[in-house]
Amino acid sequence: MTSRPPLPLADDLFLVAWDVTISGQPRLHPHSIGLALSGALLAELVFAGRLAVREERLTVTSPAPVPDPLAASVLAELVAHPQHTTIPTWLAYLETQAVTKVADRLIAAGLLVREQPRLLRHRPSRYKYADRTVYGRAAWPPERLRGSLLAHRPVAEQDMMLLALADGCGLTPTLLNDPAVRRTAEEYLAAVLRALPAPLTAIARQVRSSVGDAVLTYRTHRF
Repeated sequence: MTSRPPLPLADDLFLVAWDVTISGQPRLHPHSIGLALSGALLAELVFAGRLAVREERLTVTSPAPVPDPLAASVLAELVAHPQHTTIPTWLAYLETQAVTKVADRLIAAGLLVREQPRLLRHRPSRYKYADRTVYGRAAWPPERLRGSLLAHRPVAEQDMMLLALADGCGLTPTLLNDPAVRRTAEEYLAAVLRALPAPLTAIARQVRSSVGDAVLTYRTHRF
């Protein structure tokens, strides 16, 4: 049996952040998910060798095209706006469409379908796995991360970043929902995050900060 190619980082994160197997609903506020997905899209370009990160600033190291259309569109935006170099600026800009665009990429890959509520059309779309042939692949990212943390398994660099972004937007309690094992798993997570390369750490740190600001703003406006 041939192995399937890995999903792009943002696609994996979407499948962690969205309950695509049962409810079709986000596991967090979509704004927080959008910020984390924006960080994942930037990190995809770091992995592709097109983007350098130093502290909170981004530099395009090569405008050479990348194969994936969504990653290529993000790279084109960065090239077209060289005056904007800070990670928070790009997180805020990309967040407005990150959920929809990453979902569209998963739909194009045949993993998800979009369900639009018929009666309450103002409500957000639901996203569910396309059919039973892709159920395992759609459900795999959160199970893979959970298994790595519980078993203290070595984690590949892309999954290290996936864990950092998931933790930064508040998904760790969802991954580690058993109090009996949470403490040791969180200790291992902390060790994994300490080993994350500096450029990726910078993106993850800014995602955490932006999500925290967004949550605080929401609570302030609500109350």
